[in-house]
Amino acid sequence: MLVKRIVSALIGIPLLIYLIYEGKLIFLAGVVFFTLIGICEFRNLLLRINLRVPAIIMYGNGALFPIIIYLYPRITQPIALYAGITCFLMLHLIVMISCFPRYSAAEIAVSYLGSSYIGILTSYLILMRYISPNGFYYLLYVLIMTWSYDTGAYFTGILWGRHLLCPSLSPKKTVEGVVGGLFFTICAALLFQRLHPLFAYFDNLALALLIGIFVQVGDLVESTFKRMAAVKDSGTLIPGHGGLLDRFDGLLFSVPVAYFYLKLLLFR
Repeated sequence: MLVKRIVSALIGIPLLIYLIYEGKLIFLAGVVFFTLIGICEFRNLLLRINLRVPAIIMYGNGALFPIIIYLYPRITQPIALYAGITCFLMLHLIVMISCFPRYSAAEIAVSYLGSSYIGILTSYLILMRYISPNGFYYLLYVLIMTWSYDTGAYFTGILWGRHLLCPSLSPKKTVEGVVGGLFFTICAALLFQRLHPLFAYFDNLALALLIGIFVQVGDLVESTFKRMAAVKDSGTLIPGHGGLLDRFDGLLFSVPVAYFYLKLLLFR
């Protein structure tokens, strides 16, 4: 399993960094692909708990948000995202009445939840990438902090994990793993600061800690959905890791948190 994880990382990480560096249509295509695969995995989890959701609207609306963010001028992106959320909600309600009684209110609601969970949160990859002038480095920073937390939590949990964090959600997550993950994240932030300083030291450490905390939150969110569906992994796309959501669940939370930290606290 460890060998598979390492091989997958050696292939996937350079590819992801290249897509982010390129930052144009191929980057958008990568984000849309990630979004659609994530929605597919999430929809399969819902089907396992007997929730039927309208596939076309779920996939279509999920992919809509990254495309909106990419196409709109940078200054109007937040307005476009808000408009997309509003239209997205109204469209789900229209489907509910037009398809009644095929889909229940609960199924329409969970379709909205799933599409928003994946589609809206992946859009922040694009929002972060186009922060001028250091969008590539900001996003690279978040990726490195996220991977550092995951790596630190994984190995610390294996070696010294004793106290379970949330046994009802994830039987292998430990308090020691969280501490180790945060320690690795801080170390990575200090190293990044030395090699390519982007922030003041306080902001660097504060942002690294926030990212680590919310990576864990994102992991637990996905674990909750998997426990509901009674499965270990969301999919089988990535050898050694499981599905795409299993590998990038924390990133869905770390990128938006970092984006708002930069926009609301640093770039006021």
